Amino acid sequence: MDESDLDARELAKKMNVAPSTVYRIINGDRGAGGELIPKLLKAFDLSEKDFDKLFIFSEVLPYDNKEVIQ
Repeated sequence: MDESDLDARELAKKMNVAPSTVYRIINGDRGAGGELIPKLLKAFDLSEKDFDKLFIFSEVLPYDNKEVIQ
């Protein structure tokens, strides 16, 4: 959002969602989810290949999932 000089309300308008939806994502009260991810990509004029520009992945698995060692 900073790089695109957008605030939450402007992003919500570009995504065609309520500003409260964007604020909840920013605050961590909800995830982006399958319906909002394409809207985020479109709002930032990105393709599916650019997914990693919006989301940061951690090598640590959530919820205590452990790697299976054989």
